[in-house]
Amino acid sequence: MDLISVVVPIYNAEKWLRDALVSLQSQSYTHLEVILVDDGSTDASAAICKEFCDNDSRFRLIRQSNAGVSTARNIGLDNANGHWIAFMDADDVMPHDAVAILMGHALESGAGIVAGRYVRDIPSKQPYGRGHSITVPSDTAILIGLYQMRILNSPCGVLYRATVFNGPHPLRFQNCRYEDLDIFYQAFERTDKICLLDRIVYFYRDTPGSFINTWSEARLDVLDVTDRIAAHMAHRSPALLRAAQDRRFSAHFNMLVEMTRLGIDNPTQTKRCLEVIRDQRMNELTDGKVRLKNKLGALLSYLGMPAIRLICRLSL
Repeated sequence: MDLISVVVPIYNAEKWLRDALVSLQSQSYTHLEVILVDDGSTDASAAICKEFCDNDSRFRLIRQSNAGVSTARNIGLDNANGHWIAFMDADDVMPHDAVAILMGHALESGAGIVAGRYVRDIPSKQPYGRGHSITVPSDTAILIGLYQMRILNSPCGVLYRATVFNGPHPLRFQNCRYEDLDIFYQAFERTDKICLLDRIVYFYRDTPGSFINTWSEARLDVLDVTDRIAAHMAHRSPALLRAAQDRRFSAHFNMLVEMTRLGIDNPTQTKRCLEVIRDQRMNELTDGKVRLKNKLGALLSYLGMPAIRLICRLSL
């Protein structure tokens, strides 16, 4: 059995942490090392981690001053010994056979990355799916992710061959928000083929105070991230450029709507969003792979900010 390193970044997660670690401890695939990176927690998280480390030699705790989730994941990668890498957040859980299923499909497909599905919240009973999978070239998987045909940018619920992150030019998470979107296509580029598994292997706990459910200026990091994706594809893969432009349009339109809905007064970022929307909206309307949601956003943009404000008011 190949060793799998599971990296768990932790920050003030005492409310849910025990559930997360029990779900890892209970995995039917037992050849694991669980690297717990405590990112300067001020609650009982470190004590809970120590309890698991004292009772299970597969668990290892690393403590650091608060530096953010990207740094915590990178510390985990730097200390991982496994042939394979997985990530889990401290407030989520995995079904008991999730790792075994991911590993089985990795061996069967020969893919360097296996991406399962996830669901929000943790139901008492959940149809996991039949486990069908397709194995596609990495560029096809990147295209699927950029067009948001399937959410593939989360590192959780995914199994990576360790060589994706290591080697002569190590790949690490950037210190920004939306670090998952920023790294997914770079990781996918580092393997020839990717297995997309139609089975739920991860339960994501949707907490009201989470980053994605509250407003902060850091939410605007997605604009920089999608700008970088478009620039990268223009240089590296013109065939994926339209998909990258669609993802960029989606991010800029979503942030414009969010700022408008919440009454955020940021003329610079509003202007930035509008410029990208106006520049890309015809591509959105003529690209057959673009989601209906983005096409409707492109059409709405032709009516100007008064129409966008009206839609935002009606949605409250």
